Amino acid sequence: MGNRIKGRTKKKSIKAAIHSGSSQQQKLSRMGKVRKRHHAGLDATFIGRAKVLKKLQISLRDFRRLCILKGVYPRQPKKAPKNKKGQVFYHIKDVKALAHEPLLDKFREFRAFMKKVRRSANRHEKDEARRKEPLAPKYTLHHLVRERYPRFADALGDLDDALCLVHLFACLPSDGKIKSGITRKAQQLAASWGAYCSVTGSVTKSFISVKGVYLEADIMTSGQAVPVRWVTPHNFTQHIPEGVDFRVMLTFFEFYETLLGFVLFKLYGEMGVRYPLPTVASGGGGESNVSSATLHPTLGGKATSVLAANLSALQLALNDAAKGNSAADAVKDAMQSNDGNNDDGNDASDEVNRKAVRAQKKKQRELMQSIDEALKGVEEDGDDNEDDDDDDDFVDEDEDQVPIAAPLREALEAIDDSATSINENGNIVITSPDAQKRHQLFHNMTFFLSREVPRGYLELIILSYGGKVGWEGQDSPILMDDSSITHHVVDRPKLLPSYGALPKSREYIQPQWVLDSANFNFILPIQKYGVGHELPPHLSPWVDDNEEGYVPKYKEEIEKIRNGEMLDENEADNVDSGAVKAIIKDSDEVPEGDDSASDKDAESIADESEEDVESEEEDDAVAERKAIKKKQTEDEEAAELAKALMSKKAARLYGRMQHGIAQKQAKVDNLHKKRREIESTREKTKDGKTQLKLKVERLKKERREKEDKYKETGGSMKKKRRHT
Repeated sequence: MGNRIKGRTKKKSIKAAIHSGSSQQQKLSRMGKVRKRHHAGLDATFIGRAKVLKKLQISLRDFRRLCILKGVYPRQPKKAPKNKKGQVFYHIKDVKALAHEPLLDKFREFRAFMKKVRRSANRHEKDEARRKEPLAPKYTLHHLVRERYPRFADALGDLDDALCLVHLFACLPSDGKIKSGITRKAQQLAASWGAYCSVTGSVTKSFISVKGVYLEADIMTSGQAVPVRWVTPHNFTQHIPEGVDFRVMLTFFEFYETLLGFVLFKLYGEMGVRYPLPTVASGGGGESNVSSATLHPTLGGKATSVLAANLSALQLALNDAAKGNSAADAVKDAMQSNDGNNDDGNDASDEVNRKAVRAQKKKQRELMQSIDEALKGVEEDGDDNEDDDDDDDFVDEDEDQVPIAAPLREALEAIDDSATSINENGNIVITSPDAQKRHQLFHNMTFFLSREVPRGYLELIILSYGGKVGWEGQDSPILMDDSSITHHVVDRPKLLPSYGALPKSREYIQPQWVLDSANFNFILPIQKYGVGHELPPHLSPWVDDNEEGYVPKYKEEIEKIRNGEMLDENEADNVDSGAVKAIIKDSDEVPEGDDSASDKDAESIADESEEDVESEEEDDAVAERKAIKKKQTEDEEAAELAKALMSKKAARLYGRMQHGIAQKQAKVDNLHKKRREIESTREKTKDGKTQLKLKVERLKKERREKEDKYKETGGSMKKKRRHT
């Protein structure tokens, strides 16, 4: 105890701490900085949803809408605390971005507005509530699209989800959860997208599955083709499930509607067409160059096909753009609408438009002249360089590089990446060289779709590949008895008797022929796609056969047909008959007196040659088998030696790689085995029976023999029915 007195506290030591005389930097380097709470670590990086709602002063419903529109999603920390498992976290930077979002103020204004409306409704002031309805705060999502997708390629990369949702809402019925206006808007967006893809020939791949029809289009931007893939649901009656929260889906549709509007405005603008497409003016006073019979009700018309209606409107807009400068017309219309009846303003706008057009044409002429001058300069430099020395060439090239390369670079940069072409009708169409090749597949073909055939995706594919389409309806551009129809698409087990009166120049096919021909970019034979025939396998265009290691048999057949390796039976018979006739002709030229001698000599020579050929073939086969076996043993020994020299870690990695390769090869072998079994069952014997039928007959015969033996014992193998 020492000198301590009982009951008194121990005195503190008078010794100073080691770091008492150190500076602030020395203390930090020695002891470290004391971290304050909520300023570092997990609490400073992530924040729970309850705290976010308290921080933003917003309801959970509005917070979900804001996160969907803003593109903010929950984050999962790598090391979540034990006492907060199952909690939803958000990054602190995302929360700060949401706090400065202008939509947050609009949501608060709308909440205050709804309080006023409810107050009037609770007071039974219905007229006052109706008067306040047009005064509701409105907002746009344009700034969010520009913020989330600063480049056009970024918007195209995220367009697949938008198209899938839009095509889904276009097929859903309009009931209490989904209003009719949303369905019409979705149909209009889907038809506008389909009209652009069909005019430009952008559709490259298609596949029918249980979920729907998968389609893919290549959209040109910055000299590169961006693939966009979407799913179109089957045209069946859709039943809305009860467990789906359509408020979340409608929020996504609200954003994707604005995104598709931006994308379509950009794509249509490249073709010289103003988007949205023109609608029929209501009332007798307005004038419109679009007929109401060719437009869908979503555009103010009376047509029944959404895609065909939008396509007709797009063609009319392209015709207008081909006649004049659509951009100048837009500027003129805007200035006239702003100035009203002011004649001076109209004259000024006309003068501005004329100056803009003249300046644009002058700039184009200067660019073309600069290209010609640059090319001429390059040719002159080439001629001079042949005569001069290497040093002089180097000096001349440096001196002439600036005046030649500058205008050439400026002219080439001004050229648009997407090629512009004019079709037979004089319509301006922007296509790439690959799209032009695809557009020639169904160029001279006319298709007619029966009423049982789904018209949406077939119409899009046929139009995208250059064909013409007609259907059973009043607004069809082609009638059923038209003699120009080359292919009649029917989805029935057999043809109707009324089809016998139609022209005989058409072919009756099933819908799968259109998709398979488009995927292979080759006109397939129609024998396997006839009405009532069993269809060949529908292969997916997104499967890489080289990577999978297995090529389907039907694809091999198509490649042989494309390469001209397969011959028809008639051609094979003609070749055989021609060979027989040549042999007979040669035998007729031999003199009659030497027939017997020549026959004996020929037979002996033929026998000797056959024996020699057989012996040589056997020797070659034996030598080849020995060489293959020797090579396999050498490879196995080299592999074992290399594996023995590996480290333990490398050996494990090599083993996992070989295990994956073996699994992949096992799948391929299984596919080949199934293919051999199917081919063996389809082979017919001399009696005309397949192996499968023979197997069934054999099993039935064995069962009858067993039943006969069992009956001899007094029993029966047949089940007795119970009488109730």
